[in-house]
Amino acid sequence: MIFFYHVLTLVVFFLCLPFLPFVWMFSAKRRANLLQRLGVFTRIPEKETNARRIWVHALSVGEVNSSVPLVTALKKKYPAHDIVFTASTKTGFERALDLMNPDRSGSAVATLGYFPFDIWFSVNRVASRISPDIVCLVETDLWPGFLSVVHQRGIPVVLVNARLSPRSLKGYQRMGSLASLFFSTLSCVMAQSFEDASGFEQLGVAGDRILVTGNIKYDQPCPALSDEDRAILIRELGFSPQDRIWIAGSTHSGEESMVIRAFIQARQIDPGLKLVIAPRDPGRCPALLRELPLTGFKVACYLDHLESKKDADIMFVNTIGILARTYAVCVCAFVGGSLVARGGHNLLEPAMFGKPVLFGPHMTDFRDMARLFIQGQGGIQVEDEKDLVFELKKILQDSGHYTRTGHNARQIFNSNSGAINACLRQMEGVLD
Repeated sequence: MIFFYHVLTLVVFFLCLPFLPFVWMFSAKRRANLLQRLGVFTRIPEKETNARRIWVHALSVGEVNSSVPLVTALKKKYPAHDIVFTASTKTGFERALDLMNPDRSGSAVATLGYFPFDIWFSVNRVASRISPDIVCLVETDLWPGFLSVVHQRGIPVVLVNARLSPRSLKGYQRMGSLASLFFSTLSCVMAQSFEDASGFEQLGVAGDRILVTGNIKYDQPCPALSDEDRAILIRELGFSPQDRIWIAGSTHSGEESMVIRAFIQARQIDPGLKLVIAPRDPGRCPALLRELPLTGFKVACYLDHLESKKDADIMFVNTIGILARTYAVCVCAFVGGSLVARGGHNLLEPAMFGKPVLFGPHMTDFRDMARLFIQGQGGIQVEDEKDLVFELKKILQDSGHYTRTGHNARQIFNSNSGAINACLRQMEGVLD
């Protein structure tokens, strides 16, 4: 079966080959990584004789952020091993470069590169250059061609922080026996929850190859921000120290308009309230500035000159990498991808700073985390725009409610760590 898969991907590649020069010329996003993902050119050096390597791969920005504590722990436990880190998307690679630049002194990563397209010659070339002792895939991004090539080379592959939404489970189940191409060669699946583990078992992964380790996102360190750091951050946003700030992070199409309308209503009880909107895709900011009902507000973007941002009412974050620490200066956070059906996003980034967290009903990718926040009263699930307005006003008006909810959010973050150690124990048999 895998033979026909390799043939199919090669046929598709050769059919697309005449169009690749146009992709190169007209897509800056693809131009940044096309040759590297094809394996034609790669910045990853060949493995030296007797060297040992761990290959850690993350799909995009969210998975890269999750990977940092894992990479740090691996390097601490195995200092003689070189860690090669790859990402699939341009934004993921840029985020990895920002967090784990190999040229930076003390970086845990020896080499940073792009994950190959799932074409036989691309995978073979990149896998040959890296030649790892183990591959750690973080959360998602399973490709049959890649898995078959590394399996034939005798390289164990572990899926770390594995999650499986109900939608993904149904999708794989509809594939029937073809689903085995994605899972049959995995050495171990380290699931976030028992529900995720059950899903993988339903897809044919043997029970003795599944381990529930918890969510490694709870092991990420909380950024240490001094009062001076917070003051600088507030100034960079164009705000004043006395301003109360509401942050809507990782928003998707359809959510920003709801957030703006909620903000307008919240200003009726708190006229000095400021709003930060950080779209999941910062490239959407120019379109949002044109489309949203922003009349009557002073609006700016984070990358604007400081003078033009001063006294802004609404700030759009048009860059990646700053949202997580920005939560430190807000009174409340809304985490997007949840009022529209996009699966939700990480609630821990505001929670680690002790901030109340609002999120919508569509949290399928973070269902266990959402459940913990609801049960622990550290987060509030809102059903729609009207509910969002009600809960936001309640937090702004009731200081006791604000303090309790933020404290509970921080407790949830602090009390659920330990997944990294469980993952390392599972990998000891290979790496030791």
